[in-house]
Amino acid sequence: MKHHLLIGLLTASLTGCAGMGGLDRNTPRAKMLTTTAVGTVSDAPWRWPSPHWWERYRDPELNSLMDRALSLSPDVRLARARLVQATAIAEQAGAQRWPTISADADAVRKRYAQAYDAAPPLAGNFGTTFTLSADVQYTFDFWGGQRAALRAALGETAARDAEVEAARLMLTSRIASAWFELSHLFAMRDLAQQSLELRRQTFQLVEQRVHAGLDTEVERQQAQGDLPVTERDILQLNEQIALQRHALSTLAGLPLDALENARPDLMTAAVDGELPDSIPAELLGHRPDVVAARWRVEAATQHAEVARADFYPNISLRAFAGLARTGLTVGLSDWLTAGSRTYGVAPAISLPIFDAGRLRAQYKNRAAELDAAIETYNSALLNAMRDVADQLVSLDALLPQLNTEKQALAARQVAFNLARRQYESGLTDYLTVLNAQNALLYERREQLTLKKRALVLDAELNRALGGGFSATDATSNILWKKS
Repeated sequence: MKHHLLIGLLTASLTGCAGMGGLDRNTPRAKMLTTTAVGTVSDAPWRWPSPHWWERYRDPELNSLMDRALSLSPDVRLARARLVQATAIAEQAGAQRWPTISADADAVRKRYAQAYDAAPPLAGNFGTTFTLSADVQYTFDFWGGQRAALRAALGETAARDAEVEAARLMLTSRIASAWFELSHLFAMRDLAQQSLELRRQTFQLVEQRVHAGLDTEVERQQAQGDLPVTERDILQLNEQIALQRHALSTLAGLPLDALENARPDLMTAAVDGELPDSIPAELLGHRPDVVAARWRVEAATQHAEVARADFYPNISLRAFAGLARTGLTVGLSDWLTAGSRTYGVAPAISLPIFDAGRLRAQYKNRAAELDAAIETYNSALLNAMRDVADQLVSLDALLPQLNTEKQALAARQVAFNLARRQYESGLTDYLTVLNAQNALLYERREQLTLKKRALVLDAELNRALGGGFSATDATSNILWKKS
């Protein structure tokens, strides 16, 4: 009879609960981009490639700066705090699936009313009530709502974990680019100081020719005017170096004067100079932003399942057992008698019969969140593809420019040496020397700028690939190929 009653209650609860009629159950409506559609990530478990990718530049100062920045950066600390928060929420969701056990003990002493509160001998006298009980409560997960809530929390935790990597990667790539910019400024200042020395030597040569009557005051004033211009360039570069040091210190979470003695050398930083024949698209699965977006799709999917389960009844069970005794005096022997024992079982069913559309609105909200999460993932995937392809195209185009620039610089150096010797011999005028000198200095500046750009692009490629790329035998799903 009891079993028939329980079945009847369960049937009534299912028929009486708020319905999903009219709701679109084909959740989600949005479609995730597939590997065949965009040539991107594989279904294999991801791992972060080369977490210390900047060490490939073999710059001890840069390595030390990265270590300090990763421990002090507010952005990375914020991402880690959010990960801890998400982990705690997941632990809380997991705890919901287990029974809760509690114990309670109390003692009440009072005077019992003689009229109706109790029978003699308590009536009109003071008595004591002692209670000791244990309580167990458990909510059944027939519809999978608790399991889905746990999966949603775990998905959010995984997304937060990926965002820690994303913050770390963004920070290190920005520091690397800023470090290369500081290196470039120092190299440009060194070049300006070399140019100043070269122009001083040229000015002395012009003065000698003026005294010998071979040149006029015009050439002398022209050569002398180049000196303060170059000195002004050096002062401007000193300012830019100080500002760049401040920017780097702030980016790394350090005091403004922390990098006062930092002196990176651009020419010692190494770029491999060779790109792989192809980049397999599955490496995009190592990008933390793409992985975070994918986990958010999983979390949103499970949130929709939780909203779906809320339409069904909530069935729980409570059981308790303990000891209770009331009397003028209560001793230990009184507690241990059979008459002091108390126990019971209390099943409960909560039926969502009418809620003015709250559950329906909640489900539609979760379904829309899932569609939004999928489109966010699709956008992250497409942007990641473009990011990698752009960096590869730019780097592939720049490497030949470095080789041609070496040739151009060598030619400019030969031309300047010839012009200077001919000028010393009186075979050409000062204007020829000046033009050759300016052309040589221009090519030297171009070489430094191209080297800096190559380093920045190399760092950006490592960022775009989620921390670096490694050799692979993959022959399909090619994201990029050298032309």
